[in-house]
Amino acid sequence: MARNLKAPALVLKINPVGENHRGLSMLVKGEGLLRPLAFGARSKRSSLRASAVPYNTGMADLHFDGAKNQWRLVSFDVQDSHDGLREDLDRFYTATTWAEILLKTHGAGGDSAALFDMASSAFSLLSGSAPAEGGRLNLGFLWNFLEIEGVQPDPEHCGRCGRVLKVGGSEGPARFLPNGLLTGPECSESRWPVLPDGARRWLTAISGETLEKTVKIGLAKPAVKAAENWLLTIIQGLLERPLRSVVK
Repeated sequence: MARNLKAPALVLKINPVGENHRGLSMLVKGEGLLRPLAFGARSKRSSLRASAVPYNTGMADLHFDGAKNQWRLVSFDVQDSHDGLREDLDRFYTATTWAEILLKTHGAGGDSAALFDMASSAFSLLSGSAPAEGGRLNLGFLWNFLEIEGVQPDPEHCGRCGRVLKVGGSEGPARFLPNGLLTGPECSESRWPVLPDGARRWLTAISGETLEKTVKIGLAKPAVKAAENWLLTIIQGLLERPLRSVVK
């Protein structure tokens, strides 16, 4: 059965198909991850040559051919080209990691509308972000992604015994296992990575907040790095494979 669709979309990845065509991976609001073909998009005369590229967002005009079980991108009206992502390596690498996460989770299925809104906002903010904001924005994206997926962890309780994790306790800091399980000092080993109290409090504080507000809430760089390590550990466990874009 044929179907026509116009919806906001974010281009995550492109690949050449034949001499003149282009395959795309797009996060489409309300639909999740779609992989349409853009016929003739590699031709110099095609408007899709410059518009249908990572990490542009805009209004996608799509057609589904039921006989071929294939989506086709008819046109793409760019609303934000996120030029700032191509002007800074740190921003670009962050965007690449986000895109890989979205691709490997197939757009969150039924929650794709919420995921699209969050991702679209995140890419726009990242494009114009100051160097000091990038780490906090990345944490905001990862934290919100886990919430949308329904697997956001509890930063205030031990994942083993359920005890409340004290802030500034004399017993020691919270730590997490290789699978991302957060544990208190009574249930952890000193060889496991530390998640500082400040990072746990920050994640609790941003829960339910917009990414715009998240970026404005300060957090020390070591705590940002530790929290990023924890959240990426959880996400890679969820994916059951490592993220290629994450530098070890």
